[in-house]
This record gives sequence, C-alpha cells and structure tokens, in this order.
Amino acid sequence: MDLLRKLRGALLIPERVAEEVSQPNTPLERFITMYPDVVTRLQTQAEEREYLRFYSQRVVDEGEASAMAIALNRHKALVIDERETKATGKARQHGIEVWSSQDFVRRHS
Repeated sequence: MDLLRKLRGALLIPERVAEEVSQPNTPLERFITMYPDVVTRLQTQAEEREYLRFYSQRVVDEGEASAMAIALNRHKALVIDERETKATGKARQHGIEVWSSQDFVRRHS
C-alpha cells in the first residue's frame, strides 16, 4: 500500500477493476476510498471501442478489457495480478507493455 501511495499520481485503476477488487475493509478498498482520484472511467470513444473489441473476444473479463483499453489509449503499462493469462497475451499482441504485480512491486520498491 505504501508503494501505491507513493506512485498515486502515475497510477490509474479502471472503474470496473476497482469494483472487482475492492472488497470491504481491505487495504485496497481503504486506498481507493482515501484516493478516489486513482479510479478512472473510459474517457473517450476510442477507449470505449477498444474496450468492446477486447471484451468481445471472450478471453478477457470486463475489468481486464477496460484496463487494456485504457493502457492502450493512454500509453500506459498494464499491471495484472497473474503472471501470464490470455489477457496478457492479447495485451502484448496489441503493443501494450504488461507487468505482473510482483514485477511492478520489485521494480518500484
């Protein structure tokens, strides 16, 4: 959580991901409550189109599709809990830089 607070200005959590992972009384839920500015919606038609394109491929869920659309359109890296999934493969196919959460923490600690 300290790392998330430190990187808060550079960190975006898609709204759908925040809804998926924010369990009551967890450190992440408290972080999101304290810093709601880190949560973002799809902001452009291009992001909405990419979201629908990724989500329609049925290999990613709603949160992954929104994160991929935001990462692609805002030229950000995608940080994902798992090391390798169908979503990470799809993201890389579209030129999105992908990091596991463990690699992200190691790189920024």
